[in-house]
Amino acid sequence: MKRDWMAAVAMVAAMAAQAGPRKPQADALVTVFTYDRADVPWVVRVRAEQVATAAFAAAGIEVKWVVGKQLGERREAASGEVLTVVFDALAPAQASPEAMAFTNVGGAADADVHVFYNRVADVVDMRAQRSTGMRVPMAEFLGNVLAHELTHALEGLARHSSEAL
Repeated sequence: MKRDWMAAVAMVAAMAAQAGPRKPQADALVTVFTYDRADVPWVVRVRAEQVATAAFAAAGIEVKWVVGKQLGERREAASGEVLTVVFDALAPAQASPEAMAFTNVGGAADADVHVFYNRVADVVDMRAQRSTGMRVPMAEFLGNVLAHELTHALEGLARHSSEAL
């Protein structure tokens, strides 16, 4: 009987070890609705979302991504913040020439974040040309742009920090 109990405990311990460390509880939840006006390749968008999600997870923030159907639709989440990201094919004429995205911190725009996909692609291409032939992965770069802009939206501030996001 004691041997059976010890075998069961050993089996449970082995299963727990294979499962890896338990995920810590997130301190906050953010639901991000995305709207694609730029025909961002699915694999690039999904990987970019994973990169941004990992950046926020390190800060204790869980991000859930939802593909929106139509901008302006009713957006609800079970809890937490609700934000919107629009992937625009081109930057508008009034956008700063260096801007790869815009975060609306004043509440007057149709979305919280607009990503200018053409400019993100241009930066990736320029960095690839300047490097030693190594290409900058588009999805990883786009994921960092998303994390940066969503941080502006969550903070409600347009300022930039010399540290981290």
